[in-house]
Amino acid sequence: MSTMVNSRPHQFKVHKCLIVLTLALSVLPFIPPVTRNVHAEAVTGTVAVGVNPDGIAVDNATNKIYVSNYGNNGTFPSTVSVINGTNNRLSATILVGVNPAGLGVNSVNNRIYVANYNSSNVSVIDGSTNTVVATIVVGTHPSGVSVNIATSDVYVANSGDGTVSVINGMTNAVLRVVSVGRSPEGVGVATSTNEIYVADSLDNAVSVIDGHTNTVIKTITVGNDPGNMAVNTATNKIYAVNGNSSSSTVSVIDGSTNTLAAAIPVGAYSTGIGVNVATNKIYVANSIDGTVSVVDGFSNTVVANVSFPLGTLPGAVGVDSVTNEVYVANSGLRTVSVISGHLTTTSLTCTPSSLPVNSITTCSAVVTDVSGSGASSPTGTIFFSSNGTGSFSTNTCSLSGTGATAACSVSYSPTSVGSGIQSIFSTYGGDAKHMSSSDNTILTVTTSTVGGTEIPINKLALLAPFLPPTLLVLGVMLGIFLLKKRRSEEGDRKPMYIHMGLKCT
Repeated sequence: MSTMVNSRPHQFKVHKCLIVLTLALSVLPFIPPVTRNVHAEAVTGTVAVGVNPDGIAVDNATNKIYVSNYGNNGTFPSTVSVINGTNNRLSATILVGVNPAGLGVNSVNNRIYVANYNSSNVSVIDGSTNTVVATIVVGTHPSGVSVNIATSDVYVANSGDGTVSVINGMTNAVLRVVSVGRSPEGVGVATSTNEIYVADSLDNAVSVIDGHTNTVIKTITVGNDPGNMAVNTATNKIYAVNGNSSSSTVSVIDGSTNTLAAAIPVGAYSTGIGVNVATNKIYVANSIDGTVSVVDGFSNTVVANVSFPLGTLPGAVGVDSVTNEVYVANSGLRTVSVISGHLTTTSLTCTPSSLPVNSITTCSAVVTDVSGSGASSPTGTIFFSSNGTGSFSTNTCSLSGTGATAACSVSYSPTSVGSGIQSIFSTYGGDAKHMSSSDNTILTVTTSTVGGTEIPINKLALLAPFLPPTLLVLGVMLGIFLLKKRRSEEGDRKPMYIHMGLKCT
């Protein structure tokens, strides 16, 4: 509904929008809830590693996966397992410090950095030889590690003393020690802005470090007990797992403004998190639930849950954005689970892409199996959503197609101009063979010309034979309200009009 004043003073108009809104509200309780497909990704194998795997890092350039085996508390030696991503088999075991936890990878110079929690140092591994080439003393109880591949600087969160050690990756020298919040754990680096995000677990906050000056420039309040972090460098979104709860959440930080953009409910006592930059998917391990939540980064919603065998406690997560496989450490066990499936892409177009408010556009989603040999036509459902005000003919449609592609369409009508820009999202939930994927597109929404005639409010009864009783009552009540409001403000006794137009803004 829009209320406006035309060129003649004190004549309020009620447009056709009121009728549309009234009808929409009347049928809303009868729309069935949307049930999303939860097949999609699945556990397709396990790899034997060391005792109590605690951290995972993936080198997308070499297709190698590094797993820190924490072992038993305070025991030495501890190890890092190297998995060959080509066949998902163990290819090497490397001795490191006491109780290795977080890992970071520099895919440019093929260096892997391992935070040894109980020896308060960092082991530097040469990925070409699988040998430790340096050991760097840092703060107390180092937990998380992340690398800025643009500068080769390495950031290590020291949970025992509330600091971050900044290491020059070329010289292996500690450049600076930055004070942050209490008990920092996870670290994420946004390479495009050279800003570093540190989860201060006891402060329920994330510290933002400027990588140019190595000083804290902002502290962002997030959820309860933030731990592991992940960054999508393509979208400049930062994700922090708030896991110390039976109803955990993931905080989404907009890196362009360093403000909290969303809080996504996931499973119970969530721990690990990983991002697939290519598909904009976020994978969150829920240790107590025995599941991994698959989050669509476009809509910030959980689109699937991957179930693990009973007794498995999924922990750290690593994602290979090249092969689209996800590696999950099974805490307390000696294995890493591999999640995979046929890789898909979703392409969304809305025609027309620019339209007046209350007009209709057709939005079509095409899903393609891009896994290569053995590709097949995806089946299942597309879920549609919008960040603007409008209505879909239906929120879902069922795919149909042949070969390696399938498609379906819905119609959408924007009911408010708002900023003039709306984003439409399409999410494929996957099926028994195909992994989920998403896309979004932009609509430009313009105003429309108002037409129709004006009817004095005291003549509204003439329309009674042509109006549904409910709508008539609503119209009369609105007219009385507006009349009283105008009279109380202006003290005027001129007739009031209701505008029954064919179009509205």
